[in-house]
Amino acid sequence: MVCLPEKEGGLGVRNLKTQNEALLLKHLHIFYNRADIPWVHLIWEQHYNAGNLPDTKRKGSFWWKDITKLLLSFKEMSMVHINDGATCLFWEDLWQNRVPTQHFPELFSFAKKRNISIRTAKGANGPGSLFHLPISNVALQQLLILANDLNNLQKTEEFDIWSYIWGSTTFSVSKA
Repeated sequence: MVCLPEKEGGLGVRNLKTQNEALLLKHLHIFYNRADIPWVHLIWEQHYNAGNLPDTKRKGSFWWKDITKLLLSFKEMSMVHINDGATCLFWEDLWQNRVPTQHFPELFSFAKKRNISIRTAKGANGPGSLFHLPISNVALQQLLILANDLNNLQKTEEFDIWSYIWGSTTFSVSKA
């Protein structure tokens, strides 16, 4: 899409910066879908093996820091099908067709940990480990909905699948 001319439905790349960003976004696609590639394994093991996920605190090589600068762009156009929940931020990412910070703002205001994965949230020892208690009645209603969403997730060891809001599970920067 990025490399197609505008008259063929593409973006009609006019500068190298846009093309480079598209290629870096493809690296995020490969990373979040945990492709069986050595650099993906290395980055997961070196930086995110304790359940942490990439966020605004950039760490790693200059190459990886450049890639993570585009996290917001990647997350704005992607959504995740939860399997193991290891790559999806519980509060900030689009899952179950909503972003919990936006859909449950009152509950989010009581959150103890704001940058956790769905896997971590699912494995929590009750609401007291995730929220400052007591919570308001509105937050309680939101908690019940969110807890139901978590309970309805199928337990699996398969990797999460990141797809795009336009319905594709592949990210391509070329015609084919």
